[in-house]
Parts: sequence; C-alpha cells; structure tokens
Amino acid sequence: MIAQIIRHVKVFYGTSEVPACDGWDSREKTAGPHAPYLLQGAGHPSQIAYGKIRSRFARLSRAAGARRSDGSELVLRPRDCRRVFASEHLNNNTPIHVIQALLGHASPDTVMVYAKLYPTTLVEEYRKTVRATYLDFHGADSLRAPDAAEWQRLSETLELRDMGTHLCALPAGEHCSRGLVCLGCSSAQPKKSAAPLFQRMLSSHQAALGRARGAGEPAGQLAARELEVQRISSALRRACDLDDDVAAAIEAA
Repeated sequence: MIAQIIRHVKVFYGTSEVPACDGWDSREKTAGPHAPYLLQGAGHPSQIAYGKIRSRFARLSRAAGARRSDGSELVLRPRDCRRVFASEHLNNNTPIHVIQALLGHASPDTVMVYAKLYPTTLVEEYRKTVRATYLDFHGADSLRAPDAAEWQRLSETLELRDMGTHLCALPAGEHCSRGLVCLGCSSAQPKKSAAPLFQRMLSSHQAALGRARGAGEPAGQLAARELEVQRISSALRRACDLDDDVAAAIEAA
C-alpha cells in the first residue's frame, strides 16, 4: 500500500522521488519538518490536513454504503484504519514489537488498545497454551506410538482393559478423571484394526463441524466440536502409526 502511494505521488508530480514539503500540525498549530510526506495536497506540495483526511474517509464510506450490524451508517475514520492494521497483523502472528514500530508507539501496551482479538483467535491461542503445558509436563513424545519393547514392558506392569476400539492402560482400580472419554487420553492405545471406524467417525464429525460453522454456532460450541475432531484424528494417526508386531500384540492382549 505504501509503495502504491509513493508511485502515485511521483507520477502526479512528475518527479523521480517524493517531493519534500512543509508540514503543519492543525491540532497543535505548529509547523512540522520539511519532509517527503506521502499524503500531499493536489494543488501544490503540502501536507494534507487531518480534517481533510477525515472528510474524505467519510465521503468514501457514504459512497460505499457502509453499514453497521444494526443497519446504521458506518463512517470510517483514520483511527479505525490503525485499529484494523494492528488487529490484522496481530491475528496473523506479526511480533508485537514489529507492530509497535510500524505504528510508531513508544510501548507495546499501546498496540493492545487498537488490536482486537477475534473469538476464534482467542480459542486457538488457548488451545496452544494448553497443548504447550501438556507437552511441558508429559514430554514431546508423549503421543507417539510405542515400539515393541515399550509395549512389552507396559503389558507386564499394567492390567489392560479392552475398550473395543482401544486398550486402556490405566492401572486396574484407579479412578479415571476423564470419565472414560478415551480418545486423546495418553493412557489409551488405539487398535490398528479400529482405523476404519476412526476414519468414519472423523468424516462424520468433520461434516457436523462444517454444518455448525455454517449455522453460526457460538465459538465455545465450535471449539468443543473441533476438539472432538482433533481427538479422533489423533487416535486415527496413532492407530495407523503402529508397527505390525505391536498391532498384533495389542490384538492378542
């Protein structure tokens, strides 16, 4: 966008670079430095006043027929552009200190005044935090499929319970805090023979999630549906990743 403005100004004035002009702060009633301002007046090289920019934004907003959610007229202001700029960059993972520099703020805290985190972004960032906490506690390889030796050691020390699509490695008699919501639990080992069932479950839940998004379900309900899709995807992946000898040992158990 800045490059487009620079090209436009150079073409308008027929120069090889943006011409310098005197600045004037209409609010502070003080003269600014003689500099190559990007937003210049059409008649002669001069900085466009803030009030002129506001009036042009208002005219463009009305010409576009912009409306708020309640149907009332929406008039865009220059400050709104800064807010959208900060929000879009923050929601697309631009480092906050970079946004701070681009906006010219002295502190990153000021960026958060403009930035608007959308509900979907909040949910996703919450998931990242929970996942990071889980990995810090259980280790990076906590969800990988076991090898044959690890499975043998596990079988010797635990009483495995057959849950149909998977085996539960929770010690016999121990309370299950998850209420036997097994998919996604680190104590559950999916069976390779259950992979087709997991695939059908995944397709069904993905279709339901698509319908829920189309119907505009609240972000919390969508997050719960997305979590189910993640659990089933994880179970399917862990089942397919099993070596044949480990898969056979699980079926035998």
